[in-house]
Amino acid sequence: MGHVQQSTTFAKLLRDKADISFLTKSDDTTLRIIRESGFAAKQLPSDVAILHELKVLNPDIVIFDKLDVDESLARDINGTLDASLVIFTNLTGANKYADIAVTADIGSRFENVSYVDDKTKTLYYYGPKYWILRPEFYEYHNKGKARSRRVENVLLMFGGSDPLNLTSAALQELLGLDRSLHIDVILGAQFKREADVQSILRRSSDKRKSVTIHRNIKNVAELMFRADLVIGSPGLSVFEALCVGTPVIVMPQDALQRDTYDGFMRMIEKDEAGKLGGMIERADFTYPDDAHIVRMEIGQGVDELVNVILGSVKSYR
Repeated sequence: MGHVQQSTTFAKLLRDKADISFLTKSDDTTLRIIRESGFAAKQLPSDVAILHELKVLNPDIVIFDKLDVDESLARDINGTLDASLVIFTNLTGANKYADIAVTADIGSRFENVSYVDDKTKTLYYYGPKYWILRPEFYEYHNKGKARSRRVENVLLMFGGSDPLNLTSAALQELLGLDRSLHIDVILGAQFKREADVQSILRRSSDKRKSVTIHRNIKNVAELMFRADLVIGSPGLSVFEALCVGTPVIVMPQDALQRDTYDGFMRMIEKDEAGKLGGMIERADFTYPDDAHIVRMEIGQGVDELVNVILGSVKSYR
């Protein structure tokens, strides 16, 4: 769902400069979210169908935001369409067929770099500077936020599906602490384990009123800004929290997240959730004003990307 959020946010930045439509192989939930963002969207069954539809649409620019763009699809788009091909957040060899490839958190150890590959002529952008954040995150960033002296409000959010059910692991641990916390819990659109969450709340009935469950909310930036700590999975939401001024602890969903963020963010595994209480008491977090976080310039490259991508249109060169 982070890809859906990032791509619809970027589409809004382009909306007054281009006609935009979405093609997706994803499910009805994804389709609904895209349409609710104000864009036409068509659901297709395969990459073959997507390529056929692109030939009909004949766009000036094709933008992917996907971890696993099929290399043959990118090659065919490059070879058969007179369109600029832009790929966000992809880990396959498809990037070599792109005119522009953007990856904010994987591949450069969080250094902001850009360069042209001499062989493929792909223009690469790496680093947190190139996260696409919604406008409200910049607005809260500009408000300025002082460090909280004591953690009272915690926000839990572990992505659209949270396959490891880190939500339940973290919530159970926080409710077992010998102190009072207000806990906001954001459940993603694809989260399937709400019954586990409700079971934990029933077992902690004395603290139930201190927990607020959120689904399908629009004010994530506000919740992050109000929180004294965000606990979440590595990815866009962690950088959004840091952007608005809130410290974070990350819990990885997989080996890729673990290896990418190790050494850069305060991290614990699911089976280490018992450490959360001690970390909160020690204020052992990743802070927005940590020197290495400040250097990341989170989300500050968005205008650069807009200009470069619009300037890449082949038919206007």
